[in-house]
Amino acid sequence: MFEVPKEFEELLKVFEEFNYYAYLIGARALILHDLLHRTTKDIDIMVSVSDVKELRGKIAETLRKRGFNVQWRVWGLLVKTSGGYEIDVNGPLLIYDKEFHEFSKQIYGNLYLPSVEDLIVTKLMAFGRRDYEDLKDVLGKAEGIDYNRLCKRIREAGLLKEFNKLSKRLGVRQC
Repeated sequence: MFEVPKEFEELLKVFEEFNYYAYLIGARALILHDLLHRTTKDIDIMVSVSDVKELRGKIAETLRKRGFNVQWRVWGLLVKTSGGYEIDVNGPLLIYDKEFHEFSKQIYGNLYLPSVEDLIVTKLMAFGRRDYEDLKDVLGKAEGIDYNRLCKRIREAGLLKEFNKLSKRLGVRQC
């Protein structure tokens, strides 16, 4: 299971004080689903704020008061801890909705692990070089993926063309 570093636990407490859920996304989430077998230096989360402005306002201020180094980013915040952790705090992604939460599994306090299908969509949304490699690994292990739900979520996110192009290139099932 995911070991929660003390400083990350403190960060989660701030979100809990504001009644926000945090969702582990990125490589660490896929590792917990046993779909990736690599290491990653950062922790990526998405927070259930209604707007990125909330992250840049009251949350950033509260984190700074508690000793965190906080930098604004287009997608949210980069939080650096004194222990050397870098935590990417994303605002709500395009696919964050009731279904996203319902298919997520609580793993620690207000921290949740999204479904494999929703994590694939978040990787497809980011789609950097590392995301491509991760999707290649994950989609190669397709036996655990609910393709009906995945294709539905991909359509909802407006990423059908991108997904099918990637799937064709990788030689895996398309939607």
